[in-house]
Amino acid sequence: MPFVVNTLSSFGCAFTVLVPLWLSCHTLITEHTSQPIPKTELELDIDRLSYGPYGIGRSNGKAIMIPHSAPGDRVVARLTETKERYAIGEIVRIIAPSPLRQTPPCPYVGDCGGCTWQHIGYREQLKAKEQSVADALRRIGKLDGFDLRPIIAAPGTEHYRRRIRLQVSAVKRLGFYSGASHHVVEVDSCLIAAQPLNAVIAPLRAWLDRLAANLEHIEIVSGDETGQTVVTATASEPLGPSDEELCGQLVGAANSFINGVIVHAGDWRKTWGTPSISVALQDDLALKLDADTFSQVNAEANRQMLADLLNAGAFDKQDRVLELYSGAGNFTLPIAKQVGEITAVEGFRNAVVSGKLNGQRNGIDNIHWICAPVPRALSQLHQQRQKYSKIVLDPPRTGAKGIEADISALGAATILYISCNPATLARDLAALSKFGYKLRFIQPVDFFPHTFHVESLAVMTR
Repeated sequence: MPFVVNTLSSFGCAFTVLVPLWLSCHTLITEHTSQPIPKTELELDIDRLSYGPYGIGRSNGKAIMIPHSAPGDRVVARLTETKERYAIGEIVRIIAPSPLRQTPPCPYVGDCGGCTWQHIGYREQLKAKEQSVADALRRIGKLDGFDLRPIIAAPGTEHYRRRIRLQVSAVKRLGFYSGASHHVVEVDSCLIAAQPLNAVIAPLRAWLDRLAANLEHIEIVSGDETGQTVVTATASEPLGPSDEELCGQLVGAANSFINGVIVHAGDWRKTWGTPSISVALQDDLALKLDADTFSQVNAEANRQMLADLLNAGAFDKQDRVLELYSGAGNFTLPIAKQVGEITAVEGFRNAVVSGKLNGQRNGIDNIHWICAPVPRALSQLHQQRQKYSKIVLDPPRTGAKGIEADISALGAATILYISCNPATLARDLAALSKFGYKLRFIQPVDFFPHTFHVESLAVMTR
């Protein structure tokens, strides 16, 4: 397997970097003690991107990971950390810039830890993402004989996110984390955020300054209907009466454009205004969700993935479908319109409640909802000897490790797996292949321009 580095994104989420996929080994390396080294400078040719924020070069057979570099760069780099089989460095100067470079469009580049590929042209970003998927499947999954379809580009590379999370510092600075740290970089706008989200950052900063209670972070969410902007905040302590009044004032204020506020912490949750958004899935189908229920950040790319899933699934009224990690019904409801029945498993209760209500609103009554952790629900379905013709799963970034035996026992002829992490996807597909499933094709889709993240749809048949 490739080497693994755990790091932190600007949005506060831990993620795994594969370093690099073309250096295969038999164990995951996550906790090697750094070896003290002098601040050595070396010349380095960057030959590819990792699945992560780094360009990769080699020196004396060792992989050197350099942030903010591009394939084709020749740089002078200073090593800052070394491991047994790879090292991390920083650019001292660029001797010869890559022709793939572009001027980063964001003014916060180099400070904010997000959008770590924005200095690279979009065509090369797509190429690297497609290669990351292919490398993971072959190096980690040891899979072959499948059709890797060309990556589908995002409809737009700017202002595509309908949800952003802003971090709140101890002194109430509002912005994104810098790379691999908890230092908050204040921003006035975000290049990849939808414009309705950018429009409320300034009013939120003024509101935050007046709050007595401390907040951990603030999410701004917009819906697919005009005028749907909701703020959802995580508090570190209860709100006092004056803070609750400020929350109410934020809704509908002349300069705020905010029509709903949700504040929660621990076992309490309070709302003001209209805290829900609309998520359009098809011309005749939309979900109504509370803004603190998960929805995909890229609306157009999500509809593209849905269309690809429905096409690949070739669902019909004879199908009895099982969907795992269903959320609030992003795929469930469209599939339900095409099949005889579908069972949807989701562990987050609010998502299940939303899914049920949306089924009722849309006149869809052939969904059986199970609110339980996926491994437990699968085990119970196995014990009940349930059988399904097709299984759809869309797990979190950590994947679906350890449930392949129970999936296999349910007898599905086809598995459709949607993934946001090539490494865990490859691992899980390899596990399923041991139970007689064959990977037929994989379709990468770019939801996240200027970042290394990539979504994929994999189809396996028995």
